[in-house]
Amino acid sequence: MFKKIFKILTVVIFAIGIAWFLLPLRKGGFGLGAIFGLSVCAFGILLVIFYHKISEYGGWRKVIMRIILCTFICGLAWCGYLTILMNSVKSLAPPPNTNIIVLGAQVYSEDHLSLSLSKRVDAAYEYLLQNPEAVCIVTGGQGSNEPCTEAFAQKKTLVSRGIDESRILLEDKSRNTKENMIFSAQIAEEHDLGNEFAVATQSFHMYRSLKLAEKSGLKGYSVIAETDPLLFPAYYGRELLSLTFLKLEELFHG
Repeated sequence: MFKKIFKILTVVIFAIGIAWFLLPLRKGGFGLGAIFGLSVCAFGILLVIFYHKISEYGGWRKVIMRIILCTFICGLAWCGYLTILMNSVKSLAPPPNTNIIVLGAQVYSEDHLSLSLSKRVDAAYEYLLQNPEAVCIVTGGQGSNEPCTEAFAQKKTLVSRGIDESRILLEDKSRNTKENMIFSAQIAEEHDLGNEFAVATQSFHMYRSLKLAEKSGLKGYSVIAETDPLLFPAYYGRELLSLTFLKLEELFHG
């Protein structure tokens, strides 16, 4: 009886997970992260349904199913560990007037930022108002599907809201978060800004961002930008993959 209840409960949990990872479809944000999450949940349901049926044959089938089950459980535990890491830096607040780096994201025009980038700029704007001595490095180059650099669009938005142009420096060559940090560290050195920076990005992205900042010689603090709850599942799934690659890189390359 207990096994049957456990089986039903597990299927229900994975079914809820599938529904959660389908939420980004309502905002047109379905991508690799959502596909990854859906695949994990769907595989979990299939494993629950067929594990005992296949294991009953005994022999090599039972061994293989046990290996698959153990691997799947370890994978879930790994995702749990990465989730803890993601949440571990949320409260890492910067000292007053610490300079800030705004991480880039998709832009559609000079005046039309993607939702993620818009929220990062909003967080940076509020921070700059509260810390009038802070200098801001806006980051991001121009992708093949972008009309201008992400850095330029951010600067234009901040200046239009009243932030003094002299407080904004452009890092407009990077293509990803790693390069955001590497090139920002170079700008910081060129302008004698020190190595302590607040970082404006979403909470799920913050841990990896601060780790990459550390690898670039910077000490980072958190300025959390809002995340659309309907898009969060896709971002979360993608970040699990990105963090896994980061950990593998650390393991094999130091």
